Amino acid sequence: MFEPPFYRLIVENYVDDHYEVAKLTLGTSEPSVYVINDLINKNWDKLKFYRQSTDEMKISDKRINPKRLQRISRKEVNNGIGTKAQIALKEQSQLEKKASKKKKSEYLKEKKQKNFAIKQQKKAAKHKGH
Repeated sequence: MFEPPFYRLIVENYVDDHYEVAKLTLGTSEPSVYVINDLINKNWDKLKFYRQSTDEMKISDKRINPKRLQRISRKEVNNGIGTKAQIALKEQSQLEKKASKKKKSEYLKEKKQKNFAIKQQKKAAKHKGH
């Protein structure tokens, strides 16, 4: 069964040191520029923004390749932004993932150093003589 695509509009806004995002679903037919302008100009106060302070965001000074930017934005539009609870849970799982990775890398580093020390001892014992 074929479902027509839904056109969504993502509105970003910076107020002082806060970043806000609102998502609107416009329907199945492609909206004209006039409809979008009218929607923003007349219904701006009715938009529900998700607020995030800029110190929580990672802002990169590095220029992003336009094609990569298109891929990122397309992925975000397809996946949706999600609710605050979903975002909070996602951030929590990412933090746990980072902690687990760090713990594992430290363990592997210690194991590697221990094995190196054992090899050095064996090498020294081998060259000691009888």
